[in-house]
Amino acid sequence: MDNFWQKLKKPIIGMAPMDGVTDAAFRRIICEYAKPDVIFTEFVPVDGICAGARVLTEGLIYGANERPIVAQIFGANPKNFYKIAPFLCELGFDGIDINMGCPDKAIMKQGGGASLIANPKLAKEVVINLKQGISDWAKGKKIEDFGLPQNIVEYAMDSMLRLGGERETIPVSVKTRIGVDNNSLQQAKDWAKHLTEMGLANISIHGRTLKQMYFGVANWETIAEMAKIIRYTDAKITILGNGDIKNITEAKEKALKYGLDGALVGRAVMGNPWIFSGKETSAKEKLTVAIEHAKYYEMIFTERPFINMRKHLAWYCRGFEGASEVRAQLMKINNARECEEVIMEVIVKL
Repeated sequence: MDNFWQKLKKPIIGMAPMDGVTDAAFRRIICEYAKPDVIFTEFVPVDGICAGARVLTEGLIYGANERPIVAQIFGANPKNFYKIAPFLCELGFDGIDINMGCPDKAIMKQGGGASLIANPKLAKEVVINLKQGISDWAKGKKIEDFGLPQNIVEYAMDSMLRLGGERETIPVSVKTRIGVDNNSLQQAKDWAKHLTEMGLANISIHGRTLKQMYFGVANWETIAEMAKIIRYTDAKITILGNGDIKNITEAKEKALKYGLDGALVGRAVMGNPWIFSGKETSAKEKLTVAIEHAKYYEMIFTERPFINMRKHLAWYCRGFEGASEVRAQLMKINNARECEEVIMEVIVKL
């Protein structure tokens, strides 16, 4: 088993997976200007892939410069986690991460995301099936024999990122929250014990509960308490904290203060590809990269509407005079060419 988590230099500072944000174009920009230690894809629905939804494979596009790259997935059907394992292995991912922390109501209704915190039995079954699928693939079982739809099998077989040579198992990790109910330390401790029984390579803990959603303040003290329990049971598991980190310095300080192996940076990355270097940038630099980002988006996602790119452009427009007016203009554009036209008019005035 090639467990890359154990090879990363500590503190490990990674980019947190964010649905609708950390897509292939965004990650390409991040890696070009300040690459983090580890990167996750957007989370992808296991059930959708196993049902043959070819469009969902867009969430798994990545470049070689992103390694180590971890595919993040979500769902609640253990059998489908077994089926998807060879698909992700064939695509050449360095690891697979199961989302057990998303508070989205639609995902919760399916039994996935943070709802698994309240259903540790199912959570363990999901992990067991995923790991068994990885193991069976590594031992030589063909992807065609896992019960995946033909179009998904063909996508994996045609992928240019497919692994060559000897097959190896890849590590499984989990990203989760400190619990379901607010301020329940015992619940957090109980969940930590369950996590240690899953044979995970890494556990990333967001310092909010399910009920908090994204409100309030992340509780790093509870993350630290969970980390103590995990370390006592299995010292080989790496543990990352997540929540409210504003810069690379704070990420390193929190990892040290709370006894963690590292931290994941989330929302602070938006519109700031330089965050992992700690570099301060000018408005002109940010806007220039915004144009580059828009071009990457169009090049990679030929079928996606450009409207999905607009929020990224808005994040680049901060910290300079007239930023709100520029944002308003960018919220109306429909392609990278229009983006460049709007921004170039601004740049010459800066």
